[in-house]
Amino acid sequence: MSLLLRTFNSSRPYTKLASSLLLAGLIAGCTSGCSKGSDSTTSSEHNHDHEDTEIESSGVLALFNSDTNSIDMLNIDDQQVLNSFALSGSAPRLYTSPEGRYAVSIQRSDNLVSFFDSGLYSEDHGDHLHDYQDTPSDTGITLNGIAPTHYSVFDEQGVIFNDGADGTVSSFALISDEVLTGNDTIASLELDNRMHGVAKLINDKLFVTYRDLSVTETTLPEQVERYSFDGTNFTLDTRYSEGCPGLHGAGANENYLVFGCSDGVLSINIGDASYTATHSANPASFAEGARIGSVYGHHEVDELIGTVGAHGSSTRNLFRLAPGTVEVISEFALPENDTAITQGFTHSGEIFYALSQDGELHFYHSADWLLSHTLPLISNDQLSLERGESPLVVASKADEALYVLNPNTNQVHIVNATSGSLVTTIELAFNATSIAWLGLTSAHEHEH
Repeated sequence: MSLLLRTFNSSRPYTKLASSLLLAGLIAGCTSGCSKGSDSTTSSEHNHDHEDTEIESSGVLALFNSDTNSIDMLNIDDQQVLNSFALSGSAPRLYTSPEGRYAVSIQRSDNLVSFFDSGLYSEDHGDHLHDYQDTPSDTGITLNGIAPTHYSVFDEQGVIFNDGADGTVSSFALISDEVLTGNDTIASLELDNRMHGVAKLINDKLFVTYRDLSVTETTLPEQVERYSFDGTNFTLDTRYSEGCPGLHGAGANENYLVFGCSDGVLSINIGDASYTATHSANPASFAEGARIGSVYGHHEVDELIGTVGAHGSSTRNLFRLAPGTVEVISEFALPENDTAITQGFTHSGEIFYALSQDGELHFYHSADWLLSHTLPLISNDQLSLERGESPLVVASKADEALYVLNPNTNQVHIVNATSGSLVTTIELAFNATSIAWLGLTSAHEHEH
């Protein structure tokens, strides 16, 4: 009974991430770029012509330079390194902040998340928008949750989930470009147990995984909780009775939030005021032990894509997920039944791409899932499927460009996803193992 009362505490206030919990050094550290993004008084004193001030920029690529253990900011248009930031510790995984301005650097084994400013951002001056382009800078903001792992984005909110470790519990932190620009308090919450989990903030509802204290044979969660978040407090609404054993991976579109389970998928109807949940079993065609492990969704696309692959394998089979239909999970085969190394949606959601293990990049129209183009991109002698050496693909949040990093050759291929064609190849002068696109985004943000 005491566990039940503690778990269902009616309201949990968020905490500013202190050194004893998650935050080490939420300090100013703003350059001129930061001040422009957060100082409305200075901006309002400028003389404006009341017309949108636009900067033509393809953006910046944040690349982890393994030669110097640094994050290098590469201007896409002239291929020059604008600034470099030394890191200590392990190689990071790089991600894009919800609105594209900041690089999110996650070093799981170092219990560290850092944020770097691309210098590209827009301000709303009331009667017009004003773009800015400053030198990239280190924000000085760091988070110190234990084992930060899953990073998810929905609209303008990002969630970093910390798995925790023996003797510690899981936790998560909410970020946004607005919070990072203003050096505001970062909301966070400690959970009751450690787990390899995930959380997603959708509007004012926070969906987060749950693992009962009695479960000891795995660190994977088996249920989902829903909280209300008013900007100050997390209030537990419910713990869903519909189970999701071995939960791993989550994705959302306009109507559904979908979690991958060892025995199927758990779909929550986020378009319904009651947020009803439904569990759907794996089809009989699944091989023994096969399960949905990752889920990809987009606001503008009714169906989601799930991946299925053997444990430890770098390649995956793809499946279409259609919550609310009779056949929720159906196979989505690549040409010649190939498997995918990496996959995702373009910014608009009109194209779904998949890089297959033969080095070909395949493009599908998400409206009907018909193959539109196939681009032979990486030859067999330049392709490695080893962990840390396999190609990475990131999408621009401004247009339909894809950036394909091949760590095996230190090349970045720029691809037009609409035409399925190679635009150009950037030859890097250093070894790179991670990549994120940063820059000025189009008007509507989407989940990637």
